[in-house]
Amino acid sequence: MNSEKKIIVILPPEFELYKAIDKNLKHLGYTKAVVLAPKFRHTFKTRMVNFVLKHLLGRDEYKRRIAAAYYSKRVGQVVHRLATKSFDYAIVMRPDLLEMETLNEVLRVANKTTAYQWDGLERFPQVFEVIPLFDRFFVFDPNDAPKYKAKYPNLLACTNFYFDFPMPEVQVNPNEVMYAGAYQEGRVGSLLKMVDELQKYNLKLNVHLVLGWRSVAFEHPIITFSKKGVGFLSYLETARRAGMLLDIKACEHDGLSFRVFEALRYNKKLITDNKSVRLYDFYRPDNIFVVEDGCFDGLSEFLAAPYTPLPEEIIQKYSFTNWLRYALDMPPYQVTDSKT
Repeated sequence: MNSEKKIIVILPPEFELYKAIDKNLKHLGYTKAVVLAPKFRHTFKTRMVNFVLKHLLGRDEYKRRIAAAYYSKRVGQVVHRLATKSFDYAIVMRPDLLEMETLNEVLRVANKTTAYQWDGLERFPQVFEVIPLFDRFFVFDPNDAPKYKAKYPNLLACTNFYFDFPMPEVQVNPNEVMYAGAYQEGRVGSLLKMVDELQKYNLKLNVHLVLGWRSVAFEHPIITFSKKGVGFLSYLETARRAGMLLDIKACEHDGLSFRVFEALRYNKKLITDNKSVRLYDFYRPDNIFVVEDGCFDGLSEFLAAPYTPLPEEIIQKYSFTNWLRYALDMPPYQVTDSKT
């Protein structure tokens, strides 16, 4: 890769994904890369307002609203100080979270611009307003690109990725099944069914939900809860020690989560209820068990079967390195979509 190129990457600060991106860019030699993910912190005033609204009036949307406004405003303030066309590339993840004024500043400082919507387009319809602004606009829901390509010629399909910077060896517990994710009402039912089924086997279940602004929704002998999640790099350390990963599909889209690609990189089995995983070239029934309509037929055989190694070419295809090349149109790269 041409590591002399200057790249600015802008993304939300949640779960500290930006730290992993920054680390991977440095691993690839991008010493001039800037990763921008400003995080909101309460002032005394906003903390008091939030307390009154949340605990006395039962309104819990205030912090999310002011945090979103801060994110867009702060990105705009930082980018405003940068010289016009001072970056070769700009990558904006979740561009729908930025105000138009901020987006225009981002477009000003880069020669080529790429956006990545790691959510379904129709889930946040305001994103349609910004698609035409970018040179390349990527969507990870396999249904979105075919549906909207005619209207938006710059729309391209891609997947999430795994980080391919070096990591030290860890001791893996082959009997541990791990899931960590944000609490979402629409996913809890599927998660509980999976946990109940897996309890029938001789497995260690490590299942954790991050509540954020919510209160504890229920008690469970297996599932643990916390208000804040660990950073993404710490999460990877925990996930690597498990022998198997769980994945719960979001109701609003069919895109594949990062967990799918973490399982791919670390040669782990995956249990998921996202049946669109079958559309991809890395799918092997011995490695990925798909729970469809709550049916677990064949799970016992799946757990007993050995992992089937995949060709290195397929594994590398879903690395951050290839994702970056594809996103920036820097050949050679492999296209990552569900048709290959």
